[in-house]
Amino acid sequence: MLRALLYLRLTSLVNLVAYRVSRLRQPKYLFGLVVAVLYFYFVFFRRVGAVRVQVASAPALADAGILMVGGFCAVGALLGLMRIAYIWIAPPETPGLRFSEAEIAFLFPAPATRRTLIHFRLVSAQVAILFTSLLIVFFFRRFGNTGGSRLIQAVGWWVILSTLDLHVNGTNLTLARLKQRGRGYGLWRLGAVAVIAAYIGAVAWLSVAYFKSHPSSLAAVSGSREFLGFLKDMLAWAPLHWLLLPFRVLFAPYFASGAQEFALAIGPALVLVGAHYLWVAGSEVRFEEGSITMAEKRAALRSAMLRGDSPIQAGSRPRPLPGPFPLPPTAPPEVAFFWKNLLSMRSSLMNRRTLILSLWVMFCLSIATKPILAANARSNGIDYYGPGIVMLCAVLSGYTLLAGPQIARQDLRTDLPSMDILKTYPIPGWRLALGELLAPTLVLSGVLWLCIIATAFTADSRGQLDWLTPAVRVIAALCLAAAAPVLCFLQLLVPNTIMVLMPGWYQASRSRGGGIELMGQRLILGVGQLLIALLVAAPAVFAAGLVIFSTHWILGVGAALVLALAAVLAILGSEAVIALWWLGERIEKFDLSAER
Repeated sequence: MLRALLYLRLTSLVNLVAYRVSRLRQPKYLFGLVVAVLYFYFVFFRRVGAVRVQVASAPALADAGILMVGGFCAVGALLGLMRIAYIWIAPPETPGLRFSEAEIAFLFPAPATRRTLIHFRLVSAQVAILFTSLLIVFFFRRFGNTGGSRLIQAVGWWVILSTLDLHVNGTNLTLARLKQRGRGYGLWRLGAVAVIAAYIGAVAWLSVAYFKSHPSSLAAVSGSREFLGFLKDMLAWAPLHWLLLPFRVLFAPYFASGAQEFALAIGPALVLVGAHYLWVAGSEVRFEEGSITMAEKRAALRSAMLRGDSPIQAGSRPRPLPGPFPLPPTAPPEVAFFWKNLLSMRSSLMNRRTLILSLWVMFCLSIATKPILAANARSNGIDYYGPGIVMLCAVLSGYTLLAGPQIARQDLRTDLPSMDILKTYPIPGWRLALGELLAPTLVLSGVLWLCIIATAFTADSRGQLDWLTPAVRVIAALCLAAAAPVLCFLQLLVPNTIMVLMPGWYQASRSRGGGIELMGQRLILGVGQLLIALLVAAPAVFAAGLVIFSTHWILGVGAALVLALAAVLAILGSEAVIALWWLGERIEKFDLSAER
């Protein structure tokens, strides 16, 4: 039976490759493949040789790369422990293994034992693990070489990822077995969490103790090479050496510098992987119900992402939500679309959990960084807190303008399958487009307004710029706030227009199936949107700069900003009106059946 399942997996892989190759006959997939290949060549492959030469000729840079990779592995180990602890803290109602919907439909009714299905699941996961290992090695080799060859590092990452996957599956099956017994289920969970927490606490306490007991060694650190030696001595310290032994065995093949060291490290690592495999394969427990539940949640997640809804809401029970505001029966039709899209955003982008998490992250970052930056300002006389906030707001604003339209998708893109129904409404196409774009425009504008307010309060907090008076600060903030909705509206017009002009490309790029050609399609659409946005904004930026430069000498900075705002709104408003009218014409002539 296992041979038949392996044959099924192999033929499925062959059919997947054949399907991907056969669809290259369509230009949209062929162009996507060409663009993706060129992207990988110019960004990665063409620079590998140069980066390798630089790393080889700069030992300090190589040591910095090793530190970065080591730090990544340490953070990954901590996240893995937290992931295992979370499984014990909040286990699923029906723990199971990960099977696809097709595998559940064909394999669960088949005359196969549970152990055979477990073997099939574990062997099937190795294809994805091997591919992921090769990708990680390829990217990490560009930043730093840990000493071994690519093959050694690929095998090392295979050991790490396979052990983590097996441990997660073993934990799920163990939870399922304990839950079926019913006796001591809560005590087992509490004990497992306590052990993991005690282990992390012991590692942290011993690390701090080593730092305190070796102040001279830490003071002698002046570069990445000295710090790397300090870390090696700390990890060789007897208490930490034995406490971190499982992770030393797990990561040893990856950090092996040669064939001899790898041969000594791979044996214990394979024993660790084999022990995990026997643990999972020997679990005779009912997992079918849990696997079906997991498959249903993944299907709901894919459907939610295709609609632009929140992944968190996809896995939970839907709850009735009140409307964002009372919808008057005699309001213009644009208000109805605005009301509908705001209601959709309340269940995805603007839910309470997202708001609380965002505020908590901002609060923690502010509390953690302000004392450090304040101490640095007292010692160096340079204030980094205000410029840091301004830079962060600038980055967030740029991300909102460029990537925000791809996140806030509650507009025409969400209603693409219902376009034939929308066209039957007795309203012009431009009013339909306007109503669909109002809600995401408001949300993106709100993010920009918050960034503008934060920048206005923190920019030049010490008053070093004489011309940046409080009045100029307020006028500049109001001008930027007035231009923000028009900019967001234009940015949202671009992907919606692309969707109407090329629905086939849009639907293909939004599909959940992988493939390098789909990545190329997304690159084409993303670069196209960026170029169009630059062309649209260039005249307004040029006009604003010209007005400010020619009038601030005579009228002052505040009046120059107001005149520049008038020029910007005139140019961007004209472009928005023309683009909206043209999009409405395309909507009225749109035929989805002819564009598939």
